[in-house]
Amino acid sequence: MEKSGSGPHAPRPLIIERPDLQSPPQRVVSAGLTVFFWALWAYLWLPVFALLGWAFGVRRFYDEMFARSGSQAVLELIGWYGLVVTVLAGSLVGWALYNIARFRGSDRRTAASTVAVAQVAQLAGVDADTLRGWQRARVLHVTHDESGRIEAVESFDSAGRARPQPAPAREPLDRDTAVT
Repeated sequence: MEKSGSGPHAPRPLIIERPDLQSPPQRVVSAGLTVFFWALWAYLWLPVFALLGWAFGVRRFYDEMFARSGSQAVLELIGWYGLVVTVLAGSLVGWALYNIARFRGSDRRTAASTVAVAQVAQLAGVDADTLRGWQRARVLHVTHDESGRIEAVESFDSAGRARPQPAPAREPLDRDTAVT
């Protein structure tokens, strides 16, 4: 039995969420109403906030920051933070401008060279037809020895049945001596 509303004639949602169809004044009114009601929601929570503040010593915070002029130290610290952020941002912008000036008009990046199936097969220590079979398999389970050489390969079809694959017949070449 189908769930209610899951058939081809499911009821349309009651709230239409398409802000792209609103005109700019409608968006402004919608945003204003949202801000107003969130502020009202926060105002309704003020007694709870006041109770929690009293329980956690907000009065002591007020005494330190305002009665004893502790806010001066905070403002001085904020000034130092601002200076550090400005220096870091300036160094990043300077580095970016330097790189733009240095590398403008030259693209030294190159694409990786294409590797033939025969080269990969030689590196893996199998013939090219076996490697092509591995590439066509949907799921491969490859077992390696401690040095990274392929010991055994097991292929699975889409139904999850194992199809054993031949293991590499010869020792694979080192990467440094592979055919390039």
